[in-house]
Amino acid sequence: MQQARKPQSAGPSWQAVLWPMLVLAVGAALAFVSTAAGAVVILVGYIWLATQSLSLALAVYVIASPFPFGLVVHKHHIDISDIMAIIMAVRLLVDTVKSHKASLWERFLGSPFWRPLALLLILSILSLATALSHSTTLIKILEYVEFFVVVVAVARQAGLRESAWKPVVAALFGIAAVLSLYGLFQFLFQIGPAANVVDVHHVRADAVFGQPNAFGGFEAMVFPLVAALLAYGPAWARGWWTWVVAGLTAIGVIDSFSRGAWVASVAAVFFMAVLAWAARGRQMVNRRFVIPAVLLPIVLFGVVDLLGKTNLSHSALALSYQTTGERLRSTVTALFNPRGHFDTNQRLLIWKAAIDALRQHPILGVGLGGFTRYVTLHPMPGLAAPPPMAHNLYLEWGADLGVLGVVAGLWLEWSWIRTAVKSVVSRARSLSSFEFAMGIGAFGTIVSFVVHDWVDFMIDHGVVVPLLLALALVWALSGGRQRTGGSE
Repeated sequence: MQQARKPQSAGPSWQAVLWPMLVLAVGAALAFVSTAAGAVVILVGYIWLATQSLSLALAVYVIASPFPFGLVVHKHHIDISDIMAIIMAVRLLVDTVKSHKASLWERFLGSPFWRPLALLLILSILSLATALSHSTTLIKILEYVEFFVVVVAVARQAGLRESAWKPVVAALFGIAAVLSLYGLFQFLFQIGPAANVVDVHHVRADAVFGQPNAFGGFEAMVFPLVAALLAYGPAWARGWWTWVVAGLTAIGVIDSFSRGAWVASVAAVFFMAVLAWAARGRQMVNRRFVIPAVLLPIVLFGVVDLLGKTNLSHSALALSYQTTGERLRSTVTALFNPRGHFDTNQRLLIWKAAIDALRQHPILGVGLGGFTRYVTLHPMPGLAAPPPMAHNLYLEWGADLGVLGVVAGLWLEWSWIRTAVKSVVSRARSLSSFEFAMGIGAFGTIVSFVVHDWVDFMIDHGVVVPLLLALALVWALSGGRQRTGGSE
């Protein structure tokens, strides 16, 4: 039997947030004329909004984070979402000091996974001693603090309250749907580089992420949350709009043609079903789960395959004749004959370069974010071009931070999964439909990240946001209701 719910605290009135939202809108329009002027107006509106509602400020951050919009300072690009994170951190800091209900440690770092996170951050700071590029490493450290400390802490302040999560969920689902529509447009009309061509007449979608694997990874981490709400969520979360978002996010995963995203999505859905079964019995793996999580993606895969046979651009890029179905088959055959597949062979060379970096710098690595610099200075024979990453989280952190970087990665991900499973199973009967759905969805998002990061590296602006929200949900689920309230 579900426990009685305490009255949820009322959020700010719509009049209180209307004016700052209008200022944000004016700033966004002005940015098309002047980037600097638009950014200033946006930040003024954002500071105003953050003083009224931390949840709405987080929602705006979620929308802004995928876009590379910002300013260049000393040759380094600073996204406007980075500054938004600083503003949210200040608001949460002030609230914590004023309320005296929790310490700064409890607010920002008191998660169930603080130990491996602390190891990661300490190693990142120590890697400055051996960094190939100190400025790159310093920027990466600040990014990790933004992602895994600030954003997770801010999102966790929503606790398990539907009223606080609704705008954040709406923002995440909305931006995922919009980016997926843009990605579908790219796929249909060859809006992208020739290097991304697929199925003769089309290109792999990458939306605003600049890379199809990143786009596919983002959509693959959003999809479990959508599917879980459709399967187990309250009535308001199972409307037609959620079905539309589910369809669009699934299409985004498919037309990215990211093998990592495909495999990660399958793994996420499978283990979500296992967790739901373990928590509340096999009756939870019913048609309400199977239709959106399994059947819908299969049908849409067939739709994308059919669209791939249609030449809407009235031209053909003859670099690749691989169809959707053939790419699916090659996902399997590449495992048994990796050197017979160009992409897989390139991955193997990149991984070899990362292992070489780890061997040469086993203690502190080449500095957080330094692998790209290393592989540029030590080119690997046969590698087409220096990669932007190691295409493997564990090898990336191994090259960047040494042997303990690999330990930190495995420990961190194990703590995420363990905490998510334990929290959902131990409290399964007392969770509301919203809480249970978000718990299952957050677990699926974490699984998607873990699986995909064996062949890619999904820690980047915008891409990592679904994971950060999932970690906040797991933190809230593990902490009980009495400690999860926070600033509205």
